Amino acid sequence: MGAAIDLTNVERRISTGEFALRMNISEKELYSRIKDGRIKTPSKDGRKNYWLNSYVLECIVNPDGDNMDTLNA
Repeated sequence: MGAAIDLTNVERRISTGEFALRMNISEKELYSRIKDGRIKTPSKDGRKNYWLNSYVLECIVNPDGDNMDTLNA
């Protein structure tokens, strides 16, 4: 058996694929939500897009809420 990892207290970078997987949506739907303004645009490190784990968790907990205002203060 594998070990369980608690992802709630770890601040790390989340890729587009992992974000979509954790939201249980496709990457196409994730980018659609970014375009609609329901999810903030990703940060970039070179060519790689990422979000911080704390923002992803906020989106998971409150998927239909206005996530952009909660973390852009």
